[in-house]
Amino acid sequence: MSSRLHNLFFYLSGHRLVRFLFSGGMAFATNFILLFVLVDFFGVWYLLAAVISFICSVLVSFLLQKFFTFADFTRDRIPQQGSLYLGLQVFNLCLNTFLMYVGVDLLHISYLISQVIIATGMAVYNFFIYKHFVFRPDTSYTGTK
Repeated sequence: MSSRLHNLFFYLSGHRLVRFLFSGGMAFATNFILLFVLVDFFGVWYLLAAVISFICSVLVSFLLQKFFTFADFTRDRIPQQGSLYLGLQVFNLCLNTFLMYVGVDLLHISYLISQVIIATGMAVYNFFIYKHFVFRPDTSYTGTK
């Protein structure tokens, strides 16, 4: 049985979508856990905590998406990719904060459930943007046309 699980793990890890979900899951876990700790243990206002946890998760996400999901080990492209990624994340931060406000204050949904719903929606469009714009293969680096 262990051999089957081992083979399944390597089969799945060979697929970009699975790596994206893993990387996104790690970034989400960073966001979610930090949000919970800041609000419930330190009494930080939920919107400020959402901003802080979101920023930390962006750092985790960029590193995992670049190196693990899209296997882009180029270092000289980091400034360009970082700029695109940061621009998207600033948009995501504004959208995340707005949707947290709508979910919690207007719809009276738990802040943790609101964050799960928001993160799921963002994951869908982020995959396509990362794949086609931020970490897209460059013929000068991959040798393909």
